Amino acid sequence: MNAPVISKLGPDDWTTFRAIRLEALERAPHVFGTAHHQEADHRGEWWRGRLASADLGVYVAQLGDETVGMAGWLLPAAANARHRAYVWGVYVRDGLRGGGIGRALMTATLAEAETRAEAVDLNVLVENAPAVRLYESLGFVVVGTVPRALKHAGVYRDQYTMARDPGVQSTPGTLQSPVV
Repeated sequence: MNAPVISKLGPDDWTTFRAIRLEALERAPHVFGTAHHQEADHRGEWWRGRLASADLGVYVAQLGDETVGMAGWLLPAAANARHRAYVWGVYVRDGLRGGGIGRALMTATLAEAETRAEAVDLNVLVENAPAVRLYESLGFVVVGTVPRALKHAGVYRDQYTMARDPGVQSTPGTLQSPVV
């Protein structure tokens, strides 16, 4: 497989963002907290507005002319939580997972997020072992488990909360006192 081209989307790229986001929500509905129908009817101004926000970044992976993955980061609106960015919407098309696209997307996403925040958090399904291994290899540690965090088609799924925080010494499963 050729190396993916990773790029950050701007407001004028809203159709690319819409297409890959809706694909992710349609093809992997059990993975995301948002359902396809919640975003499918939004008009272009909504998608453009998200990409215009200074508190959000969206990266896509392209192979040739096809957009095959995405990842985003955001800063929360709450003033006392803005020191921690949140990774969201990580998706790589079926059949292409495990080939480095997710790592390339996460590397670009983290590079920008960490210029805006002191630490980065994410959630991932406990059952998604390949994603958990990827995030651990990028310096994330599991800091908690949320039982029954998502419910899709009557099935509950647990999520790990993972953190990448250079301000604390960490071991898998715990965050410890700040480094002094």
